Amino acid sequence: MLIRNGSLIVAVDGSRMSIFRNVGEAFKPALELVEEHQSPTPKSSDMGDDRPGRSSQSTSPRKGAYEQTDLHQQAEDRFAREAAERIDQIARDSKVGLVLVAAPRALGVIRQNLRTETSQKLLAEIDKAFGPHETESLAKMLEKHQA
Repeated sequence: MLIRNGSLIVAVDGSRMSIFRNVGEAFKPALELVEEHQSPTPKSSDMGDDRPGRSSQSTSPRKGAYEQTDLHQQAEDRFAREAAERIDQIARDSKVGLVLVAAPRALGVIRQNLRTETSQKLLAEIDKAFGPHETESLAKMLEKHQA
């Protein structure tokens, strides 16, 4: 994939966003960390320990249970919305190319919250999850990716 020198690559997973700049060649990217944001996600027991609710009907002796709320997923979705705001800001303030790499669920939430102008400026949207210290594997994936 052609990623010009100076282009920005934004990598987002459920609780971390890293922004890299390509300091290498167009077809052989070398990534330099520009900024990093992390959302501290507490343990499930710290987020909520209440049992799911129950319901009953007055005409029947049956009882039903509501599904347990996934508090971790809610926190990850909130972080993805905040990441979309930051990506919008980068797109407004910068004239360089922008590539978005995100875990599939996070990418869906980010897409819903990006402004139309920002979506049009993106060179590529790639649905892949990368860990915190996978800069080299991210660069290799970008090198081989077909846009």
